[in-house]
Amino acid sequence: MAKSFSDLISYFNIKEYINQIMGRSYPPERERVISDLRELVDVSAKIHGERPFLRFKRDGEDFSLSFAGLLKMTERLGTAFHELGMKGGVSIAVIGETSPEWIATYLAAVNSGNVIVPLDRELTPDELCNFINRAEARCVICSPTIRAVLEPRIDNMPDVQYFGVIPEVGFGENQPCGKPAERQFVPFREFVGYGRALMEAGDSSFKNVKIDRDAMCAILFTSGTTGTSKGVMLSHRNIATAINGSWRMIDVGPDDVLVSVLPIHHTYEMTCGILTPLLVGCTVCINDSLKNVMRNFQYYKPTILILVPLFVNTIYKRIMDTARKKGVDKKLEVATKVSDTLRVAGVDLRRALFAEIMETFGGRLEKIVCGGAPLNPEMIGHFESFGINLTQGYGITECAPLISVCPFNWKKDRSVGLPIPGLEVIIDVEDTSGGLPIGEILVRGDNVMLGYYKAPELTEAAIVDGWFHTGDYGYIDADGFLYITGRKKNVIVLENGKNVYPEEIEEHLETIRLVAECAVIGRRSDDGESILITAIIYPDYEYAKSIGLDDKAAIDAKLKDEITALNKTLPGFRQIRKYELRDEPFPKTTSKKIIRHLIS
Repeated sequence: MAKSFSDLISYFNIKEYINQIMGRSYPPERERVISDLRELVDVSAKIHGERPFLRFKRDGEDFSLSFAGLLKMTERLGTAFHELGMKGGVSIAVIGETSPEWIATYLAAVNSGNVIVPLDRELTPDELCNFINRAEARCVICSPTIRAVLEPRIDNMPDVQYFGVIPEVGFGENQPCGKPAERQFVPFREFVGYGRALMEAGDSSFKNVKIDRDAMCAILFTSGTTGTSKGVMLSHRNIATAINGSWRMIDVGPDDVLVSVLPIHHTYEMTCGILTPLLVGCTVCINDSLKNVMRNFQYYKPTILILVPLFVNTIYKRIMDTARKKGVDKKLEVATKVSDTLRVAGVDLRRALFAEIMETFGGRLEKIVCGGAPLNPEMIGHFESFGINLTQGYGITECAPLISVCPFNWKKDRSVGLPIPGLEVIIDVEDTSGGLPIGEILVRGDNVMLGYYKAPELTEAAIVDGWFHTGDYGYIDADGFLYITGRKKNVIVLENGKNVYPEEIEEHLETIRLVAECAVIGRRSDDGESILITAIIYPDYEYAKSIGLDDKAAIDAKLKDEITALNKTLPGFRQIRKYELRDEPFPKTTSKKIIRHLIS
């Protein structure tokens, strides 16, 4: 029930916005959606032209690539692919750091009627060769670091005809040249130059390709946190649906600047952090190294970021640690409380009160979208206190990847949002013991994958009667907001039949400042008769030392007190009965998810 005139205005604005995002109507500019990735590149070049799409550094020098420039590079590269015999669904692998060449390779492959295979640059050399062979790739485009590990193994990839190497320095117009040599690592510019020569001679083969929206255009190998990697097959329709959904749910436009931080081979970064900005005209600045990320925030001055929870948590801890080292942590705490109180009264002084904090992000940051793993809901309030609107979403590679997201102006702290337009989400209820109808999240819509590559039995198990079984547990509230309780395979079933979702307990543990990383598992008691909720913790040793905890025994004693206090806030069956300390961080995927099957 609205309590004031301003509440009424807010209430009706929310209802109007939800009517828009649920497909009833959209602001005029958001009626512009794309049906495939060829249309995406063409339309963005036409609308945004010579405005900078990508900004990046090479060897200390600044460069940029416009929307129109990306179209030109993509057309030339795609023409080269065609004339080199790569057409009709040939696989092209791309491996390396985020770069204009990486992005152009992705778009040239899918828009020439072929299949892109983005691979994780942190895979071992043998794993890279294995995936290249599994995908039957005929061409590999890679960075110099990847060339160094693949070139000695070229005989292990007998089906690959062409290898292109992305440059480390320089960027500019590629001059016409002849056909690249086969079975040799040649500069990327030779592919683009060859395509340019062909087009200047009248070759229009790439431009004449008719896109089949429902044909496979991408194979994405999952990170394999369970020890196995499946090849997710996506189509133009799948990816375009996720791009359109992202655009319609999140307020971002041509005036925004984004710094790309996450690994580009992941669908989350590629769909939400690269392809959606391409549609809306947002400039993307490429972070050249994780060690330079804060420096690059200050340099590029982003207005929006796409992050995973580990980055959000790390940034917040760094802010608080800096305040403590400067002796202003108490002042910051008081300022936050005063600011929050004033905002309730309609007075917003955050940009003035927290200007120094905002400068660490370049001074213009307004929005953060977080996904990829569970987010500690307290972070939403922390960042909002500083003047940064933090929201979260949910996705999975098999859905290209976006399933749901909280709009910036209607959020629920523990929710991963509303389903994107055109997507159906239901709960296959299995557990009501905690008073909520919890079950596996099932999804149906145009963003659901075609299936798993060369694995029909896995596809049949995952997609039943058109519904994709996500493997995640959750529930939906009365407003249609989705909540995640944990992974189905991670659920701990106690001897009394109650289900415990480790991710929920981990959220609580992460509020303890001394905890850097944690994972909750079920361990059998010594007598084998019961299952103990066990927390495995990697402490923040640097923070511990700064507060006078100089040895492991002191850290252990402090954590014991903190966990005892935490248990008093949890139901009995969810309380932590045992904890263990780690000396090293947990093993993680490149998207910073803990690899649970490696936890002993």
